[in-house]
Amino acid sequence: ECLLIVLVGLPARGKSFIARKLLNTLTWRGNQCKIFNVGKYRRKITKGQSETEDAGEQEEKKEGSPSRDCSKSNKTNDADFFDDANQEAARLRLEAAAAALH
Repeated sequence: ECLLIVLVGLPARGKSFIARKLLNTLTWRGNQCKIFNVGKYRRKITKGQSETEDAGEQEEKKEGSPSRDCSKSNKTNDADFFDDANQEAARLRLEAAAAALH
């Protein structure tokens, strides 16, 4: 029998605090528990991509091309990362999930 508890909410609203309290309580009651912070895995996965994009932007600036709009760069770190229509983000989400499970 497995139990999965998912905490979702705005930043700095106590999700990590509540997760640690639940971990302590459930562990005390004899359950095996583990906390996964999906944001940590997402930042790790998208870090390599943002470095690649940054290098591309630097190359464009050297060549004299117009730089990209800041709002369009690194789409994996904003809400588009969770958009179902974003195929690249879907691949990265699966990669982050696999990293969390191993």
